[in-house]
Amino acid sequence: MASSRTSSMIIAVALAASWYCVEKAPAQAPPAATAGSVSRITTEERLAVENAALSDARVRAIVGEGQPRIIMTGAESDKAEAEAFLTSELAPPPRRLVSVVLFNPQTNQAAHALVSPSENRVISVGSIAASDIPFVRGDADQALALAKADAGLRRAVGDTLDRYEILESDSDARIPFAAQALPLRSTDPRDFCSVDRCLDLIFRSEFGFLPVRAHVNLTRRTVEVHGGGQHR
Repeated sequence: MASSRTSSMIIAVALAASWYCVEKAPAQAPPAATAGSVSRITTEERLAVENAALSDARVRAIVGEGQPRIIMTGAESDKAEAEAFLTSELAPPPRRLVSVVLFNPQTNQAAHALVSPSENRVISVGSIAASDIPFVRGDADQALALAKADAGLRRAVGDTLDRYEILESDSDARIPFAAQALPLRSTDPRDFCSVDRCLDLIFRSEFGFLPVRAHVNLTRRTVEVHGGGQHR
């Protein structure tokens, strides 16, 4: 398992710089094959896209019952339709399409949908791996809650564990007890984190980083403690 942990840590370092930024642009999600220029999504379009995606039977068949998390990019015009519109006076204006990722934490299943908000219709649906789903702040908060409930980590960190709070990677906030989350993805098929959603938490007190990290599997809700002595 050591080699898989090494692979995971390498990927964690690569992903750390983009932590939370992926909420705006889903990593690994299939893009619109005919996407054109990106534009902002209006509130009305966002609601139409969410309603269309959530009510689509193909999406529900993939993600299962429950309330899935929805992540979407900006709207894009269909490239083929845009080119036809520019070259022919008879061609209709191109549709605006929105790429959406839906992830159900309860079932650990995820889907990608391409939605036309003006038609209130889902154009295409496909299944994607849960491990490819972008991480958001809620994942870090959940990981920290699981870590704080772990007896082994509490022994390693000490009584200050409850005082730690999540510090986002791009934040300049001065937090005396900061926990940072590093998304993980293992390349070893024997490692749960090759398919599960995993994070490593590192801890920084007023005196510097602690020599301990919490390896959190969000899918299985487990915590492994690596390194550490007793710290206050």
